[in-house]
Amino acid sequence: MRTGRNFVSALLSFFLPPVAVFLQVGLGLHFWINVLLVFLGFVPAQLHAFWVIASTTHDGREHPEAMSRFLALLVAMFLPPVGVLMRKGLGLAFLVNLVLCCVVWLPGVLHALWVACEDDT
Repeated sequence: MRTGRNFVSALLSFFLPPVAVFLQVGLGLHFWINVLLVFLGFVPAQLHAFWVIASTTHDGREHPEAMSRFLALLVAMFLPPVGVLMRKGLGLAFLVNLVLCCVVWLPGVLHALWVACEDDT
């Protein structure tokens, strides 16, 4: 279930960064930092929202692979096959994403975001 929540947060962080941060960590310090960042510049708020999504675990602690997850989320938005490659390597997920991106771009982006949000279990 965590993957689905992270996926929704990742989508929201592109359009409504404070809402994404709120869904991820609640009404705490990160939320208010993000609200302030929206007024200072929308792109910094988006980056902060991506960082919060990538760096927090289900119990609120920092994720051990925060930086790789953060980079995978960013790359998944703009170069979906590369984002999938970063998280899963050369495999079925990469091939599926490559086909999706070649046929229609948006499903490829959504698939890459889903893969980037998956927990490694």
